[in-house]
Amino acid sequence: MPFRENKAELKTVLEHISDGILFIDTLGTIRVYNKTLSEMLSINEDLTGIKIFALPAEHPLREGIFRADKGFKGPYCWERNNCPEDTTCPGRTSQCCRCWILNACSLFSSKKDKFCIDCQQYRSVKQFLEKPREFDIGDKTVSVLSSFIELRKKNEIWEVIVFRDVTFEKLDAVIKLAGAMAHELRQPLQIITSCISIVNDSLPDDKEIKENFDVIKTSCYRMNNIIEKITHITRYKTKPYISGQDILDIDESSDDTLIDDRDDKR
Repeated sequence: MPFRENKAELKTVLEHISDGILFIDTLGTIRVYNKTLSEMLSINEDLTGIKIFALPAEHPLREGIFRADKGFKGPYCWERNNCPEDTTCPGRTSQCCRCWILNACSLFSSKKDKFCIDCQQYRSVKQFLEKPREFDIGDKTVSVLSSFIELRKKNEIWEVIVFRDVTFEKLDAVIKLAGAMAHELRQPLQIITSCISIVNDSLPDDKEIKENFDVIKTSCYRMNNIIEKITHITRYKTKPYISGQDILDIDESSDDTLIDDRDDKR
């Protein structure tokens, strides 16, 4: 086991790092993690020595580890090796792409390369996991990426997963972008609204035309309301948009009390 002699020293160093750090050995066993990770994911129990597949499905650490795997485009190891559907595989049920920890699957183990480090499947997964990905975990936005320690003599692959809380960074970027968008959108919207009122007053007394202009005016007011909410964003909340993609939830991210207070003063 790497770091056995210096585990205490490593633990001390990790406690002074502001990011959440997690070490997983070649069998998927949690070996070392720091206090920052526990606080970030609200973990109260000691997880040292526990295999990641043994964590409950709803556990925040398991969710944080496997959220990235679901974006892996494949092929997964069971697809590459044409494993039967009825093969018991913890990776398949979790959509885990970390092929080197699936040694419990005898069918896969019999087909894999002598050294996982030389396997094309591992190299593909490694390249995928080394790119940072952001997820909403609870009320936080967390960036997750992995790096790897390869011990060729022992044919072991240790994964070091870094969890970084980027909630405030995301919020700061959203607020700056929102301010610029609101500024650029408000002036042309006001011009459109004014022109609609002028044109509407000069139109013939046609009910259908009037109704169409009312629809346009209502839509403009709705757009203005959205702009007001954009200017009062105080938090970063997302909502599902399409499968596998979330977008900013303007209603949940904006402080409506500020808008209401502004309306009252008018």
